[in-house]
Amino acid sequence: MKADWLDTVILRDEGRRCWYCKVSLSLSEIVWEHLDCNREHNVIDNLVLACITCNNKKPHDFDMQILATEKLHDNENRMYMREKIQGKNNQSSEIEINVSNFEIAKLWLIKEIDTHELVEFSKALDSISYECRNQTGHGSQQSVRNYINTLTSESAPFEIIKEYEDGKCFAKLIRRRKIES
Repeated sequence: MKADWLDTVILRDEGRRCWYCKVSLSLSEIVWEHLDCNREHNVIDNLVLACITCNNKKPHDFDMQILATEKLHDNENRMYMREKIQGKNNQSSEIEINVSNFEIAKLWLIKEIDTHELVEFSKALDSISYECRNQTGHGSQQSVRNYINTLTSESAPFEIIKEYEDGKCFAKLIRRRKIES
């Protein structure tokens, strides 16, 4: 089960790195960390990737335990892995669809940019629209454009850059926001 969840956890937690210390992990270095310290509680909301050092340190580190509890509650509240069904017709509410599709957009960008560093805006728009429709049954390009605009806003983790040739914009690209020192 955990092997099936690896890609999803990597996307959710923004990379293949220790959730605590942020060190990059190879596949052989990954330790499945149980946020609630209960090794029998194997649900995806309770799992993060960790290095062996942090995995061994957390049971004795109060600050790490607080972070883990907050992360567990955040995962559960975000409904990351599941979609709540409400109403008599088992229809998801518009808000739940919007929240789910925003997460799909965010995770798609994280995965693509972690893999390729840059992604063309038009490719992102088309691919995310498809993923949203595939996973939730909804996902207009205008909605996805709004998600991308939010994810590339001034305080967001991504930014849009434009490449010019002969004074004309020929490419609109998305990348991780550069942190200024």
